[in-house]
Amino acid sequence: MARTTPQFADNLRLFLRNKRSEWEEYRKQVTPYELNRYLPVL
Repeated sequence: MARTTPQFADNLRLFLRNKRSEWEEYRKQVTPYELNRYLPVL
């Protein structure tokens, strides 16, 4: 099994942190489709 360098591990950690942040921002958005699809159910 290949070993990873500390720099690679740091870069991966930063990448994943940024992707999680992007995902959280994306999740907050409500699309017109979702409004039309789910709002009448309430």
